[in-house]
Amino acid sequence: MVLPGQYLERSVVIGDLDALYHRGRRDPPCVIASPHPALGGSMVSPVIAELAWALTRAGHPTMRFDYQGVGASRGSSRHPAGSMEFEDVSGDVADLLIAADQLLATAQMPVACAVGYSFGAAVALQAAADPRIDRVVLIAPPTRLHDFSALAALRKPALVVCAHHDGYCDRSALKLPEDGLLEVIPHADHFFARGLTDLGKHVAAWLRGGRAEYVAAPDASEDQQPEPVELELDPGDGEALELDTDRK
Repeated sequence: MVLPGQYLERSVVIGDLDALYHRGRRDPPCVIASPHPALGGSMVSPVIAELAWALTRAGHPTMRFDYQGVGASRGSSRHPAGSMEFEDVSGDVADLLIAADQLLATAQMPVACAVGYSFGAAVALQAAADPRIDRVVLIAPPTRLHDFSALAALRKPALVVCAHHDGYCDRSALKLPEDGLLEVIPHADHFFARGLTDLGKHVAAWLRGGRAEYVAAPDASEDQQPEPVELELDPGDGEALELDTDRK
């Protein structure tokens, strides 16, 4: 049940992928990449859910999804359970771009922002080479587990948000591109048990880019739904149907 003032994400299936979509009118639409699937990362992870809510509230269309083999997404995971390795994220990038295609077609907008958290930051950064992605947001990129040197050569707007106490992310190892910005959430760790709402606000403010703040209209409540209409069926010619009960 959706109460008045709540936001309603709609479940969608995109090929093999299970996803959640929310409409919006403000560009850019945002496709959100989850943390490491082998460590329990999914589109319902708290950071991913908070990002989806914050960006939806700011008026952006959003699409979060589960990689293949995660949740209700079909296929097999590309990463062994419990493994923290992710040298090859090309398959996960393909998943993100499939979700981006669906998002752009639904929102009727030309390009999207790729938002990725932790493992998802590596996925979003690699996806940034695609022309369908015109900017990226990297949340807590785990520099101690993955090479993020490609960030320095990026020729698209980029926001990097790090936690102040993050054992997986060495901020000094991040070389920002010319059109890049680094934000630090105080008192937070890699999992943002603290500072979670601040994280969403930082990303929404950066995407707003100086435009007036905008809060999306809520989905219509039940008392705003159209009244049901009773249909009258044509009774036909009035002749009753007879069943053939004779046994052969």
